[in-house]
Amino acid sequence: MLDSAYHDFRLFYNQSIFPELLHMERRRRRLLRLLALSAFMGALVIAVQIYVAIFVLALVLSLLAGVWIAFLLFRIRIFYQEFKPRIVNLLLDFIDNDVNFSFENYDPKGFIPAKTFFESKIFVSADTYKGEDLIRGQVRETPFEACELQILEISPVRRNLDRVFRGVFLVADFQRWDMHGGVLILPDSQRKYMSMSERAFHLVGGRRVRNNLLPEFEAFFDTYATPDARPQDVISEDIQWKILRFRERFIQNKRDKEIFCSIIGDKIYLALTQDKNLLEPSLLRSNTSYEVVREFYDDLRMLLDIVLDVDAMN
Repeated sequence: MLDSAYHDFRLFYNQSIFPELLHMERRRRRLLRLLALSAFMGALVIAVQIYVAIFVLALVLSLLAGVWIAFLLFRIRIFYQEFKPRIVNLLLDFIDNDVNFSFENYDPKGFIPAKTFFESKIFVSADTYKGEDLIRGQVRETPFEACELQILEISPVRRNLDRVFRGVFLVADFQRWDMHGGVLILPDSQRKYMSMSERAFHLVGGRRVRNNLLPEFEAFFDTYATPDARPQDVISEDIQWKILRFRERFIQNKRDKEIFCSIIGDKIYLALTQDKNLLEPSLLRSNTSYEVVREFYDDLRMLLDIVLDVDAMN
């Protein structure tokens, strides 16, 4: 099954994504040639101004140079703005071929509001809240939203901002009136940074639980639940193994990534940290990387699969 999925994605990448990456690569190289030509012309203009020393000519040449620089900056900005949406839309088209998933729209400048983010109980404070790349869709009949977020807060001991979270955040609404209570799953490696979240969850009745959890899962994750919640009904062994396999993949690839999860009432919240910006283009180097595109796809697909598994249990 995994080999088949890998083959299907590789085929789609070769047929649809790679040609688009080559098109954007040609645009990048044209921009670099324009920048090099502009640098040469700029040096020539400066030399002419110094040699001729005519004020009117210098003024005209300066105005022309200003217009040209504005044009170049506009072209560069368009390149950066168009690159990621083009690739993300292609990836969503591929995922949309699965009967379990459908997408309504993608807004490169949109993001999940802070109110929803804090309703997850995963994180409790922020001084700076920024987001982008809002994706809306459905997992079967369950609507979801996902986006990239960067959350910062003022350090209590240093005069700078500490990172609270940077990565992909997803919320899905199962629209089930009979789902109650809350379950919170935090990586054990992040315990020293999550004390405020633990205390806040304790205040609403959350307590550490260990029953019905795999020993392997419990070794890497701390699970909390309120008295009216039933963790075994939403966190199956299959879901635990799936999270553990992805965590193992992060370690094998030497990536500093962690996954957080909470189920509050009939909503599931998933937060996957990123240690680098995926699909953010570079002007100075090639952006035709299968590995980067594959990682972005794997991360989004993993979050959607967890929602799918929880949906199947309820």
